[in-house]
Amino acid sequence: MFSAESFFSATGDSLVRHAFDVNGQMREIDRLTMPCGVQYACLERARALLYVVCSNGGVGRPGDMHRLARVAVDGGLRLLEAPAALPYRPIHAALDAAGRRLLIAYNQPAAVTMHPLDQAGRVGECLGPFEGDELVGWFPHQVLPVPGSDTVLLTCRGDDASAGRAENPGSIRCLHIDRQGRARLVQVVAPAGGFGFGPRNSVFHPTTPWLYTVLERQNALAVFPVAGGRIGTKPAHMVGMLQQPDRIQRPQMAGAIELHPGGEFAYAVNRSHAVVQDGARTVWAGGENSVLVFRLDRQTGQAVPIQVEPLHGLHARCIAIAHGGRWLVAAIRQASEQRTPKGISHHPAGFSVFRIGQDGRLQAAGHHPVEVGKDQIFWAGSGEGLPALP
Repeated sequence: MFSAESFFSATGDSLVRHAFDVNGQMREIDRLTMPCGVQYACLERARALLYVVCSNGGVGRPGDMHRLARVAVDGGLRLLEAPAALPYRPIHAALDAAGRRLLIAYNQPAAVTMHPLDQAGRVGECLGPFEGDELVGWFPHQVLPVPGSDTVLLTCRGDDASAGRAENPGSIRCLHIDRQGRARLVQVVAPAGGFGFGPRNSVFHPTTPWLYTVLERQNALAVFPVAGGRIGTKPAHMVGMLQQPDRIQRPQMAGAIELHPGGEFAYAVNRSHAVVQDGARTVWAGGENSVLVFRLDRQTGQAVPIQVEPLHGLHARCIAIAHGGRWLVAAIRQASEQRTPKGISHHPAGFSVFRIGQDGRLQAAGHHPVEVGKDQIFWAGSGEGLPALP
């Protein structure tokens, strides 16, 4: 028997805790029903808390019920108090480095709120929403504290042009939000005015001055220098993420990114849920679903692709690294069927687990299926740093 660490996921309004052991085996151990669909959660390891943001809205649906819940994870999952109301459907949440502020991003309408936390982690009065195109841009998808600074970073995806609507530009924005509830814009990074620039997820390198940003709409990874709390105005490096960029099956999007704890490697997702009708069945249309492995140069920041590991299923919305960098888990959000020379193969939703080698490369170690019904695995994250589970 090996001790295990916590791994969390959310399907619909169910927040689930799994035990994930050092052999890569996973089992569900607890489940908590939230007030509405879980959109994202962030872990406060020191206090053993999850801050969970929920909504009855979803992709393309604003909804009319939005909540912030504080969940204890120092035993069985339990809600600590009545969830607080939020102004809109939340899409991302993060804590500042000191664990004194909770930041929440919203995409439609574009906004950010700040929530002070007391010594016990209880949530104070909401400051904001701070909104307006000039301040928060178009379609914020992520909010992060900027290391070594009192500013916060918004990763704003923008929108592609569509019938009857021009493109909304993307950007990376640094904001200062004070404790009196005032927000001001510190910096905007928007190469070419943000047109053809669609950042979705960003991560700061833990020891060197580089920001790695996945461009969802361009299926690429951009690397920006960081100095004095400010982001470089243009990428130092750009790397395409698709194997067949001239044969895209839309929707085709770049997604989540994680850095190895040692800072030597990055892992980023290609995701697609393109399907076609094959007689009476709906089958995968051939879009790229994979995890790319990059070797990172600490001096130049350059990300060099060293592996493309296919994912057998549709659309991994989240990935997470566990057990000190020994395992990577990709959360396949929905089941799919694929036409093969031998007929139709079925690929369930669930967790695809990969062993991480010393060279950063991935080796497939199995898939743990999850029955999601009409829902999806919309969020997943590691509980590394919490006490070990039996």
